[in-house]
Amino acid sequence: MAKNKKIKFQEKFVYFYLNSNLHKVLRKKRSEDLMIAWDYPNGKRVAYVLSDVQRNKQRAYSIPEVAKFLNRHPETIKRHMRKGEIKIPQFSYTFDETKRLLKYFFSENDVKQLHDFFKTVHRGRPRIDGDITPSNIPSPAELEAMMRNEKVLYVKNEGGEFVPVWKQPEW
Repeated sequence: MAKNKKIKFQEKFVYFYLNSNLHKVLRKKRSEDLMIAWDYPNGKRVAYVLSDVQRNKQRAYSIPEVAKFLNRHPETIKRHMRKGEIKIPQFSYTFDETKRLLKYFFSENDVKQLHDFFKTVHRGRPRIDGDITPSNIPSPAELEAMMRNEKVLYVKNEGGEFVPVWKQPEW
């Protein structure tokens, strides 16, 4: 009997950003190095070279994923979107004639802008001195590591605090 060899596949993605436009994968043909995708802002099907997409794509993050990165509730992000304090991201919609909204997706650049915004938002009741206390916001390096699914190593210093330490990823 022959042994079954397991093939390691790349990360599965359905929604992605390419050229700052939200796309959804409709069909992938690895043998032909071809990808058919739906370009939401332009409202049409497009064909790309699969290897180029894998090299140049940005991941698309839903509101719950972004909320988890920023230690905020998804409703907090939606509330700031309704108030107009946060730029409304691109969204997916149904493919019928109604084009009903399904889900909002943030690009990696949008998540970084949200991080910058939430650094300036005070959490809780306003302070008397007017100072802003953005509690539980990760550092930019921690945010980058979370978005790339990298591991962050924490070391305990003399004061008993855990300090993040990064090293170059090994390939």
